[in-house]
Amino acid sequence: MEWKIYIRKLLGRKRHTAHVVLVRQSKFLLVQEAVGGIRGLWGLPGGGVKRNETAEMAAVREAKEEAGFDIKLLKELVAIEDKKRGNVRHVFLGEIKGGELKVDKTEHMDARWMTMNEVKSLSGKLRGDWVIESLILV
Repeated sequence: MEWKIYIRKLLGRKRHTAHVVLVRQSKFLLVQEAVGGIRGLWGLPGGGVKRNETAEMAAVREAKEEAGFDIKLLKELVAIEDKKRGNVRHVFLGEIKGGELKVDKTEHMDARWMTMNEVKSLSGKLRGDWVIESLILV
């Protein structure tokens, strides 16, 4: 068991992450992870909520850091509790207000706009079922 997960379980604290669904011309933006145990897997732009930051603030920050976009959040689509990992994923629908797609190669291998069928064809290559479950809510 990873040390940080073990400590959180001992203390009863959950890690919160924030992710954003961005849609352009009926396609969803997915990023391909470059590091750790999720290397090569596709997911939504997002990451950990920092101390003194709300999930909404984290989603806006992560969209800029991971995809290069300035966004406005439209609504929270879902909050998914992962009891095994002791975390909660907050998934928001965002609207692009500016910027252009940029991939930070230290965190991601690739980023692509994909149709729902293209996303579904990545079965086994997604960060989890929560990715498709979130997109269906849009």
